[in-house]
Amino acid sequence: MKVPVSSIAPGKTVLYRGEPCIVLEHREDGTLLMAVEHIEHTFGSSNNFAASSLRAHLNGAYLDALTESHPDEIITRTVDLTALNGSKEYGTVECKVAPLTLDELRKYHGIIPKPKVWEWSATPWSTPKVNEDDTWVLGLVSNGFLDNYYCSDTYGSRPAFLIPSTLTIEVEDEEPVNPLAKYSKLELVEELYRRGWVE
Repeated sequence: MKVPVSSIAPGKTVLYRGEPCIVLEHREDGTLLMAVEHIEHTFGSSNNFAASSLRAHLNGAYLDALTESHPDEIITRTVDLTALNGSKEYGTVECKVAPLTLDELRKYHGIIPKPKVWEWSATPWSTPKVNEDDTWVLGLVSNGFLDNYYCSDTYGSRPAFLIPSTLTIEVEDEEPVNPLAKYSKLELVEELYRRGWVE
């Protein structure tokens, strides 16, 4: 069944063009979704997401496949690249698809399932001007902890993206509801007698 994504509560799973996604938040400019299935990719040659090969992949081949060649359906958003230690050297970056930042991981902690494998965030551990560090990236561990890994390694990502809240999407099938569940056993037996189905 297709419904406007704005009618789906955060934490629920929907199908965006067949891809299972978790509704994270309804914003003024759209609804933020996160892919359920992770992809594997290196982060890049530095921990600056704006210049990373992960950003290039997510906003290139991945975006094209995700949207079935309709990339304009995804709303460009601003991603804050403030480092874990507070350094704002990398500033912000505009993109359509990106891993969640540390602040977003904290904000949606209650509705994001733990990852199957370690996965990238968009947040650097530090920056070159602070301590000459441009290699470590913050990420989410499968037990729910946060840790850092070297940017040239290959790990997972469950990227997030913003779609128009008016967009109609498929709701993932849930357990079918038993229409008789609202009646007690006594009420059901009485109805059977009333209809003459039980003597």
